[in-house]
Amino acid sequence: MPSVTRVIFLARYRIPHAVMSLQFDHCLQGIDRTVVASPVPKEEIWAVFEKYGIDTSRFDYISDQEVLPHYPEVEHWVFPDDYRTTWLRQQAVKLSFLDYLDGEIFLMQDPDTFMIEPYRCVGEDGILNYLIIPNTTHAPQYYSMLDISLGIPRQTPHCFITELVPLYKEDLTKAKYLLEQKHNKHWLDAIIDSVPGCETIPPWGNGEMIKWFSEYEFIGNWTMSQRPVTFQEQRRFEYPDMEDLRKLTPEFNAVCDAVPDLRLSIQYDGMTGTVPKFEYYMKIVNDIMAEWKR
Repeated sequence: MPSVTRVIFLARYRIPHAVMSLQFDHCLQGIDRTVVASPVPKEEIWAVFEKYGIDTSRFDYISDQEVLPHYPEVEHWVFPDDYRTTWLRQQAVKLSFLDYLDGEIFLMQDPDTFMIEPYRCVGEDGILNYLIIPNTTHAPQYYSMLDISLGIPRQTPHCFITELVPLYKEDLTKAKYLLEQKHNKHWLDAIIDSVPGCETIPPWGNGEMIKWFSEYEFIGNWTMSQRPVTFQEQRRFEYPDMEDLRKLTPEFNAVCDAVPDLRLSIQYDGMTGTVPKFEYYMKIVNDIMAEWKR
């Protein structure tokens, strides 16, 4: 079996989501190594994790400060008129970390989503198992850039934006080589320059051009062009308010914090290094799941 390195990408505002999602780590099967990739100091993250029973001895840590000096092109993913500020940049950061790290298979994880049923990202035959949202399409720029950048069409009508996405390191290396040969520029520049612009619409702007890109769609579709994969449906419970966790039902196998107003999401108190109301929200989820077993 190939070795799997799970990489958790952790901005400071996502620390409380990680604290909650890591309580369900038993659902992620076949993980050999976990790396926490973050601009937040290791000491701060580890102290918070340990307060909530998370065993940090099984995790490695790598900082933005170590990786990003090797990838100045990341800053080319920031555009002054983009109301989403660094939303594109954080995707370039993820791709840079994956290029920098050693490993056979990576499982990318954004900690605002966690599985509540078992998921194994690679089978015993070495075939990647992708979580997908069936027959779901987003902005056309997500897919037209695949042809512009890599010369491939969209490979499936399903959506890879599940926050838990695997890839073989060798496939990323192949994509880098193709991008640089095809476009005669750094691979990160080749990707973002291949994304068509799209006019903003009020209240999110007044016609400024922005770019829509998904690192997950990019990786999933590229992988499918290189090797066979299997699919597992991710049935996402998305809640707009933390109190809506009470509506979780057995038809779902994943929980996704889709709270548009972060003030209504789970919080992190940096002064005390705590997650207020963590026990309250965990009790809601645990009580509901215990009721399913009766």
